[in-house]
Amino acid sequence: MDIDIPHNLGRAEAKRRIEKGLPKLEDHIPGGGTVTANWRSENALDMSISAMGQTIPVQLLVEDDRVTGTISIPMMLKMMSGPISDFVTNSAQKMLSKPT
Repeated sequence: MDIDIPHNLGRAEAKRRIEKGLPKLEDHIPGGGTVTANWRSENALDMSISAMGQTIPVQLLVEDDRVTGTISIPMMLKMMSGPISDFVTNSAQKMLSKPT
């Protein structure tokens, strides 16, 4: 599942806001869960969201005017793909919209 979130922050500020928001992400996972994140390159973030015994890999690319990404939803969670995609997209939008 692909996501595309436009912003007008510039690459460095968008990355900074995402980094600042990542530690708070676990608090918003319905039913609890964990998030691990690793910058694999200057602007490419690999994340894993673990909840309900499943792991959801997420890859984000921070660009000058947008954050694009892919959410790989496991077969056991396909019926929840809409809410999972909404959670990731809304979380990223909140991180980008809040000056910190």
